[in-house]
Amino acid sequence: MEIKNVITVDNLTTLSVSVKTQRVLIEDNDIETALGLPSRKAYTNSNDGRTELAAEVPEPYFSGIIAVWGEELAEK
Repeated sequence: MEIKNVITVDNLTTLSVSVKTQRVLIEDNDIETALGLPSRKAYTNSNDGRTELAAEVPEPYFSGIIAVWGEELAEK
């Protein structure tokens, strides 16, 4: 058995993204069982949002989001 975090990227636009994290138990027969409730956090394409995203979202998700956001910050 193994416990891991499953990350889902939702609603990815050039302005923002929502990231859902769910802890799951993977049993020997590859059956996944959710442990607790998922957590979800939104990040904006801003200086603060990019800083939080870099600190909290692992690769390859971080790079994928930044690829969509590009070099420019979203206009306010």
